[in-house]
Amino acid sequence: MRTTGQLFRWGLTSLLLAPLAFLAAFVAGGEPAFAWLGLALVLLGGLLNALAIVRGVKRIGSGALTADLDGVDLAQVGPDAPRPNPAEPIVPRQRIIFPPEPAPLPDPGLRRRVGLGAAAALLGLIAVGAYTLAVEQPLAIAQGMLTLDEIYGAWGTASRIGFTITLGIWVLLSLAVVLGVAVLALLPSIAADQLLTERRMLAAACIAGSAIVVAAVFPYLSIGISLPDDLPFLASGAQSTGSLLFGLTGVALSATAILLTVPDWRRRPR
Repeated sequence: MRTTGQLFRWGLTSLLLAPLAFLAAFVAGGEPAFAWLGLALVLLGGLLNALAIVRGVKRIGSGALTADLDGVDLAQVGPDAPRPNPAEPIVPRQRIIFPPEPAPLPDPGLRRRVGLGAAAALLGLIAVGAYTLAVEQPLAIAQGMLTLDEIYGAWGTASRIGFTITLGIWVLLSLAVVLGVAVLALLPSIAADQLLTERRMLAAACIAGSAIVVAAVFPYLSIGISLPDDLPFLASGAQSTGSLLFGLTGVALSATAILLTVPDWRRRPR
């Protein structure tokens, strides 16, 4: 039997993941599987939260909660409990609360390795995103009727320069985010070792990667709006396989950050 707090945390996690599933459906062009997944997460989160509320109310009504707080054994109280001997003196029950032992300090070397590895992975994410926006997406819009050189030759100068500037700004801002992740990984202070464990460091890197993917929507919209009008044939905005996978990667990174930070999946000893 899981605790009330764990049921609530699992329910909260499911409710937080549900919008990401609906966002994945939007990114995938209305894929119904992601929409059904989002609906299932909403129902699961509501069910787990309802179970947590019911279990908490039952514990309060039965006195189990106050008994746990007071250290009372419910088997020793009630109408069927053995009666104390009047000749014996009443000894007050005492609880000795020992302070918890200090947790060992996290390994700073592990945090640095995780953070630097995540920063390197984010650099790869930026490279894949830039290739997708500059190569795969124009080819998808041209529908295979033109080569890449012909596409850029037919693209209007003002529109092409505007896309290049937007893409360059995205790359520079993304590199700044990666630099921030690397700086967090290399912080030498003791406070950073206690606050930024390897789990939190990885969650921060996932959030940074998700922000990089979200920011790529500006060059994506720039090319989708301007390029189809400049091609010598009727074309419309299209989504390449690379851009689809890139967008779903951002959703997956957000979900990973939630799973790393919100729930406590292990049952705590009581």
